[in-house]
Amino acid sequence: MATRQINVRTLVGETERYARPQTAKEAAILDAATRLFGERGLEATRTADIAAAAGVTERTLFRYFPTKLDLYRRVMFPALAAAAVPRALMDAGELFGTEAETAREWHRRILKLRLAAAKKGAPQFRLLLAGLMTDEALRRQVVKLWKENVLAPLAGTVRRYQRRGQFRADLRPEQIARAVISLNLGYIIARALIAPDASLDDEAEIEATVEILLRGVGKA
Repeated sequence: MATRQINVRTLVGETERYARPQTAKEAAILDAATRLFGERGLEATRTADIAAAAGVTERTLFRYFPTKLDLYRRVMFPALAAAAVPRALMDAGELFGTEAETAREWHRRILKLRLAAAKKGAPQFRLLLAGLMTDEALRRQVVKLWKENVLAPLAGTVRRYQRRGQFRADLRPEQIARAVISLNLGYIIARALIAPDASLDDEAEIEATVEILLRGVGKA
C-alpha cells in the first residue's frame, strides 16, 4: 500500500468521502470492499469478487475506483482515522484531553466511547487489524500517527491526574497510558470482533476494567 501521503488531513478527508458515497452503487462497493479486504487482506482480494459482492460489474467498480489500491485506500483510511487520530473525529476535537472530575470517570468514559465506535465500525476495525499484520509500511505510519495523536495527549492527561494524586507518581505517564490502552483494546477486540454476541454486561465489564486499572488484581 502506498503510504507516503498518510497524515491527519488526508485521513479525515478520506473518512468524509467514505461516509458520503455519491450513489447507491458506490456505497455497495465500499461495503463489499470493507468486508472482503478485512476477511482476506489486500493481495488476496480480487476486484471481481468485490464487484460481485456489491452487485455491480467490475467495469462499474473501476469507474468509481480506477485501481484496487484506490479502493483500498478509501476503505482503509477511515479505519486508520478512527484508531490513530480519534481526536480529529470527535465533535469537540477532544477525547483524551477533556477530563472528568475523577480518573475513574475519565477512564470509564473513554472506554465506552471507543467500544461504541469499534462495535459500529467492526468491519473497518477488522480491516485495520488485517492491514497492520500484513503491511509493514502501513504499520510504521500508524505507529507514528498513534504516538502523536493518541499516546501523547493521553500521557498528558495521565500526568495531570498524577498531580492530583489519582494515579501513582512513581510510574511514568507513558507507562500508565500504555496500560490504559492495553486494557481497553483487549476488551474492545473481544466485544467488537471475537465475541460480539457473547452475553456479557458491558457496563459491568467496563467497571471491572476501570477497577483493575486503578487497583490491580493482586491481594494486598
